[in-house]
Amino acid sequence: MRQPSKQSDLTTVRQPALDLAARLLRDEPALRSSLDFGRFVQQGQGFGPTLIIGDQAEIPLLRDALTTRRDYRMALLAKPTDVVIVRQQDIAYEHYLESHLGISNVTYLAPANPGNAPIAVLARTDNDLSGKIGKLAGSGFTLNTYFTTQNSWRLAQHLGESAKQLTQVSGPSARVSKRANDKLWFTDLTRQLFGKTATPPTMSGYTIAAAAAEIVYLAKSCDQVVAKIPDSAGSAGNFTFRSADIAGNSERAMQHILRARLEATGWKDTFPILIGVWERDVLCSPSVQLWIPQPESGTPICEGVFEQHTRNTEAAFIGAAISTLPSEMQGTLSAEAITIASVLQALGYFGRCSFDAVIHKTQDGANEIHWIECNGRWGGVSIPMTLAKTLNEGTLPDGFLVVQEERHDFPEAKTAECLTLLDDLLFRKGQQEEGLIMTAPPTGSGSFAVNLLALADTASQAGFLIEKALARLRKG
Repeated sequence: MRQPSKQSDLTTVRQPALDLAARLLRDEPALRSSLDFGRFVQQGQGFGPTLIIGDQAEIPLLRDALTTRRDYRMALLAKPTDVVIVRQQDIAYEHYLESHLGISNVTYLAPANPGNAPIAVLARTDNDLSGKIGKLAGSGFTLNTYFTTQNSWRLAQHLGESAKQLTQVSGPSARVSKRANDKLWFTDLTRQLFGKTATPPTMSGYTIAAAAAEIVYLAKSCDQVVAKIPDSAGSAGNFTFRSADIAGNSERAMQHILRARLEATGWKDTFPILIGVWERDVLCSPSVQLWIPQPESGTPICEGVFEQHTRNTEAAFIGAAISTLPSEMQGTLSAEAITIASVLQALGYFGRCSFDAVIHKTQDGANEIHWIECNGRWGGVSIPMTLAKTLNEGTLPDGFLVVQEERHDFPEAKTAECLTLLDDLLFRKGQQEEGLIMTAPPTGSGSFAVNLLALADTASQAGFLIEKALARLRKG
């Protein structure tokens, strides 16, 4: 088992991280050269308005990206004069952001016919939407997208060349973004830094036959096996198999089972597939939230350790709270996360990032960290965390609780109805220090989306606020 890293060891562990980054750059120089999109595009953050896009449509297999309203979460980051593009506007929610959270003087735009295309593409190719953005460009935008992709950089290039003004991109290069969000690449990276015990047992399947064989092999020595689409987000690309259920199946039968489950989600024969052990004796699932500045601005910053709440066998994210792990364990998580982030920074990563892990008990009873994946983007913890710090003068209250869950047992309700139901529980900037924040509108497509953040003095009080809200929303 690897030795814990201490916060005081950061200067010692940083050099191996930089050495690893140098080797990766020698093998793939385009990790940094892919930042070149012409003289009107630059990585960074400007002082003018920000063009904010919260679209998740470019994340593979995320089937609800087009129907949920969680693209509005990025509006929680908006400042006066910023522009927010969403797939479909919700005027009641925009009024709520202004009246309760003080997010004012913000322009909201939406394409007339969004279809299935990524918003970053429509903002460049839809003449009407592109024209509206161009009129608001002024002295140039900073582009801040939920997930920075090649389409983000192409949009920045289009904005810069059209206005003949510098457009800055608050995010990593497209190539580094792709690598960081690849679970297999991340697994290899963490193992090179910390050794094979840094992750659960993991294999790569480059064909269905190979992946099925690996599932059958691992099932002989563990309770559950997981197949993951490496570039999908969280549980959307996770497929678990109980060893007891597949015992006795031939590799050929396992091929049919695996292919059927993959294709049911819209998978399109992309390889490799990650095959790994779904760990038992898990104490918790921490998430380490970081900001990775440009190298000249300093080293990566750990902004907090949180404990994720999950549901079902695929571990779907349904919320998070501030970690209650012992301080030594949190220090180790933070130090190792900063080491990983130092590699990404040296490769050209800039912006928001988080790393997910599990803490599990080894056979000798010790608690061990296993790193699972990198979320090289904004997310369900980082957005409300950033908002809470903005509202709380740079700190987080002890009572910080995020809930994000689809509830098919709740009656459908529009934003205005939810605001009425929760009125006396809602946080109001400048009037109170605790309360509930609606982090996105509910959906009206067959299920109700609970998108809430509770801020309170204590964790128990935050939990009480959430329970009270859920009781009201359940009754409708």
